[in-house]
Amino acid sequence: MNKNTSIYKIEAQFSKNEYYIDLKELKRKAMNFLEYFATEALTDSSFVGIIGAGNGEERFQQLMKACHFSDADIFLKEILSSVMNGGKAPVNLKEIQLPTRFLVALLEVVITEKGYISIKTVDQLIKETNLFVPEEQKEDLQKVIEKYPVRLSYHTIRQMMVSDNVAYQYMPFIEELDTVGHTNTWIGQFHEGLLEQMYQNRVIFLLNMSCPVYCRFCFRKHKESRNETNPTILEIKKAISHVESSPGIKEIVITGGDPFLSKNSILAAIDGLMQVPHVQTLRLATRSVAYYPNLFLKNERSYLKFLKQKNLELQQNGKRMEIATHFIHPDEVSPESLEIISELVNSGISVYVQTPFLQDCNDQGPELQKLFLLLRGAGAEMHYIYIPCSPIHGNSVYWSPLSNGIDIAEYLRAYLSDRSVPKICTATPIGKMEWYTSGWAVEPVKDKENLLWIRTPYTPEYFKSFAPLAKDLPNIRVNSEGTLDIQYMAKIGKESYFMGSRPLKISKTQLPIDLPEELSIIKSRSRLHGESIINTGSGLLKRVHRTRVELSTEATQKELDYIADKKSISDVVLIPRGTITDELNAIERIASTLLSIPHVNALRLRSLCFNYAPERFQDSHINRLGELNRLTVANPLRVEIESWFMHPDEIKVTHKKLTRQFNNKGISVYCNTALYGEVNDYPDLIQELTFNYRQAGMEFHHLYVAGHPVQREWNKTHPVDMYDIIDIASKIRREGSGREGPRYIIQTPLGEVYYGLTSSFSYEGEKVIMKLDSYDQDYYQELDADFSLPEGIIFDEDNKPVMSVPGLINTTGFRV
Repeated sequence: MNKNTSIYKIEAQFSKNEYYIDLKELKRKAMNFLEYFATEALTDSSFVGIIGAGNGEERFQQLMKACHFSDADIFLKEILSSVMNGGKAPVNLKEIQLPTRFLVALLEVVITEKGYISIKTVDQLIKETNLFVPEEQKEDLQKVIEKYPVRLSYHTIRQMMVSDNVAYQYMPFIEELDTVGHTNTWIGQFHEGLLEQMYQNRVIFLLNMSCPVYCRFCFRKHKESRNETNPTILEIKKAISHVESSPGIKEIVITGGDPFLSKNSILAAIDGLMQVPHVQTLRLATRSVAYYPNLFLKNERSYLKFLKQKNLELQQNGKRMEIATHFIHPDEVSPESLEIISELVNSGISVYVQTPFLQDCNDQGPELQKLFLLLRGAGAEMHYIYIPCSPIHGNSVYWSPLSNGIDIAEYLRAYLSDRSVPKICTATPIGKMEWYTSGWAVEPVKDKENLLWIRTPYTPEYFKSFAPLAKDLPNIRVNSEGTLDIQYMAKIGKESYFMGSRPLKISKTQLPIDLPEELSIIKSRSRLHGESIINTGSGLLKRVHRTRVELSTEATQKELDYIADKKSISDVVLIPRGTITDELNAIERIASTLLSIPHVNALRLRSLCFNYAPERFQDSHINRLGELNRLTVANPLRVEIESWFMHPDEIKVTHKKLTRQFNNKGISVYCNTALYGEVNDYPDLIQELTFNYRQAGMEFHHLYVAGHPVQREWNKTHPVDMYDIIDIASKIRREGSGREGPRYIIQTPLGEVYYGLTSSFSYEGEKVIMKLDSYDQDYYQELDADFSLPEGIIFDEDNKPVMSVPGLINTTGFRV
């Protein structure tokens, strides 16, 4: 190194590339990260404890001191040497673990390119990534690259260099030559070449088959798909004409490949579909938010500006835009990605996340917990975890038994906010199902290894109008209840997870009865309080979950100190004494304190006023609440509105208008519903309510099937049949949009459980006995050393709580 310059030369170990780095710029990058992004969420608590408080320079000095360095240049060279010599996370200096996001930030000074590159040879792969490839694998790996194209963004390359979990998703591997699996698992009816239809009410627009990065687990990974030419504008217009002549189509999923690689095509699709009266929602699917954020940030954020403008135009036409994206592991969540999500959500564009479940990558609870917590703080909605990874050729290393994905729900239910947990879903060849509500594993396929029958919510009649080819599939059968079972390639993992077929039950013939006056208790604010699972020492604060408290607007510093002291609390549900509009001063007081508590990233305002008196919300109230909403990369505080509806007729045009006003401030509106036996526990009625929620832009969050205080008394004498819960879930999954369905919840004195997914049932005569699979005695005693069980609840031999569930009956004996 020249003594008169700050330029430092380093050679990468495997690629042999030489890099010339400006150490002054590298130090500026390091200090910038440490000042703005070195939070507990983006790094970890131990790292934040090491660097302490202060500005970037002060934190940089603290980090050097902890690593036993006094010279900044030598310190930075040592970090680069660890990375460029092929060292992935964890990178340790003097026993101090350096966060991957910090290392990626430094690599932006080393590898400055912003675009993406197609990889043609193994040598080129090594040169671009500096990743080690064993000599004996190179010949086979070249065959893989020729069969399944490799393309990487430089953003992804930087992440791959410091994270095995990111490299695992994008690096080719010789097992891709295996022929186990299918070439295609997604069977839809094609129209006009680029429209694929699997559901009655929505179609997929395949606008562009290429991507800036190729995920190795992608269900569209086959070379012939990726080499298809993009549709012309004329072909797009013909496809729009088909949609126009199909009034049953309500939603469009614009996808590929990545449709954002062809702006002219996506513009033609949006502008054309905007004019189709019956189309309500455009869902734009892209993974570039995660692996190529520069697509949205380059050219002075021109793509983000484009999307915001188109969203406004769609709103003026009574429609909405959503962005669907994928994140797999917390290591790939960058500040740029979070910034894009927040900017979109703040502009009224919903962003929802789907996560394939990959063996040896993101199949552990803590890593998924961190992933979803990060994304939720930025404003994203968690939609699905797909289990298992698509069973196509070349994907077997990613496959995990179904039981592993099902069981992960138990961990997430216990350690993650209810608003952060995705649905556990499997995409079968005839459509998606959600576990233990709209589908389950029935039994193995006889004489066929690794094939099993999955019960789906779909019927033979369902496909007749748009996909008649479904009736000719050799791998389906009609079960005893009249829905379709489909053969699926997977391992079950646990034989006890085969549930068998559900017997046919005669459906209800009586009409719903009117909601009696005594059930108007839903309008009473006090009855919407949850139950504290432990003693908090305050009547103004209820700990309803490890991550969530319910707080009165009368709260004092005592209650706020409790929240600050408990780092597992991420969500505060604030319950006004009166209405939100009357108590804005108190809400602002509490929000200002929560902003200083790093581990709290969501403020949820419970409002029955939203339902019963929406006219009370004036522009001034909405603006003030919008100012409280802090969707930021570091230390966010997300504001949401929670309300309750019991019947589809309650949802009015006023609610849709008010929801849009909140959405355009980045504030989500979600709603809960409780089932009342013989009142609203009917599939048709709940499906209509679900549809109305979706039309109004509100998220249907929880459908309480039993146990909530507002339903307990009525359901003791008018119980909800567990058979009807499955029918409700099946109808919503079959006839809804996929984005409509709620989580099916049982409320208990020890917290909420997912019906069937994190709860298991037995019976004593007509009494339903339930085990809470997500929780055990240690879980509660960690929250409160003096914890004791409520009366009538015991711990079983597995140390799990067991209790009876009044208000539920099982008329057929079928067990989920």
